[in-house]
Amino acid sequence: MAAYFAKDKEINLLFADAERLYRNLIESVRCGVYMADKEGNLFFVNQTFVDIFGYETKDEILGVNIAQELYVDSSARDEFLQRIEDKGFVRDYEVEGVRKDKSCVILSVTSNYIQNGDGEVVGVEGVVRDVTEKAHLTQRLKTEKEKLEEILNFDEKVSSIRRLDKLVDFVVAKSTKILNAEKCSLMLIDDAKDELCIKGAKGLSEEIVAGTRIKLGESIAGRVAKEGAQVLVTNIEYDDHFARKKNESYKSRSFMSAAIKIKRKLIGVVNVADKKGGQLFDEVDLKILCAIVRQAAVAIENASLNKELEYLSVTDPLTKIANYRYLMEKIEEEINRFKRFAGVFSLVMVDVDEFKAYNDDFGHLAGDTFLKQIATLLKNNLRVLDRVCRYGGDEFVALLPGTGLEQAKVVAEKLREKVEAYPFRRGMSASLGVIEFRGHLTRHEVMMRVDRALYQAKRQGKNQIYVHE
Repeated sequence: MAAYFAKDKEINLLFADAERLYRNLIESVRCGVYMADKEGNLFFVNQTFVDIFGYETKDEILGVNIAQELYVDSSARDEFLQRIEDKGFVRDYEVEGVRKDKSCVILSVTSNYIQNGDGEVVGVEGVVRDVTEKAHLTQRLKTEKEKLEEILNFDEKVSSIRRLDKLVDFVVAKSTKILNAEKCSLMLIDDAKDELCIKGAKGLSEEIVAGTRIKLGESIAGRVAKEGAQVLVTNIEYDDHFARKKNESYKSRSFMSAAIKIKRKLIGVVNVADKKGGQLFDEVDLKILCAIVRQAAVAIENASLNKELEYLSVTDPLTKIANYRYLMEKIEEEINRFKRFAGVFSLVMVDVDEFKAYNDDFGHLAGDTFLKQIATLLKNNLRVLDRVCRYGGDEFVALLPGTGLEQAKVVAEKLREKVEAYPFRRGMSASLGVIEFRGHLTRHEVMMRVDRALYQAKRQGKNQIYVHE
């Protein structure tokens, strides 16, 4: 064996067996080894180098210009060349390379110049290691750290939101951001109908949001809600439990769904779909979603309790429509909107004719039922954005945003006709006063004017409308 080595203890490649040992060593290492001429054309590679770049044989890659064809980013290539030119070598330089199939591989490169006996640079040689998995792991750890920080921040903010509508929007917005998703919906349970309806969404059309109602046990969200479970599906077309064709409105076949519960009580469901970049959701994503849902559940319950207290404070206990306090708040809002945007709104005051006689003849219980029927009748014959309130006794007020005097007269006449035609225990009628808001009025002056208009309708014979011009 001694003959294989020169005086400096290195392998003497003049001996054929020594060269064979050297080549076996080069071929057996787990790093890619390469040599290229000074133009960058490869003239020697080991098999590991071939494998790293996804080629089948050495002949396929020999002659390829490493500087021009195997870099993803030209700026990274230029930086590498500048470094090796400055020092004559580069150590552990991380860069993205291009494989034969055009996929990317992350490499750690150590290289130096090849010089001839005169010290002239004739090429470059080096070693490359595939660090793709390590780089992805590092990135995942960084991402998970960032997501953990976002979840902690989410917990702090979500617990401070008291309005249910703002809370729902916040949960949807944060879920899509933290989970890097394009679509998200938060559905709440309608206990009276055992249905889920969408209360907040991102990436879904208004038609889908408004029209979607899912029975418990039906569809994926309904089954998740009924079972109080959480679901991760990587491919909807091949999933054992939910196999079906992908909905064309979704970009990917991967989605997640998790039930929102408090002490076994179902509150709703959060659904997340279309991870950006066409990626699939994984178990880590599901754990993050579950963490979000747990925090959201407590916040939603608190917001619901707050909403219930607010509802009780602005709702008439008998008719279950808004009360005088709520009416005053909404009139003030409309006045402020008028000042900012020069809009328009009108009021219609409704008073039941001969209600005292009805109450005396049929009793107070019948009278209460009558008032509930009137409240429902008025509410059902107004737009969603209109507000009907119980002003007191048998008087009601309808607030009509964006409605001028002429249209308000049409609405008032419609309400009068509906009351007259309703099959109460005996025929009944109503008198109505109508006004359009004028810019110089306060909310109390508004109420005084519509009250005077109603008084005039009563004076002129009842069962009619009077318009305060």
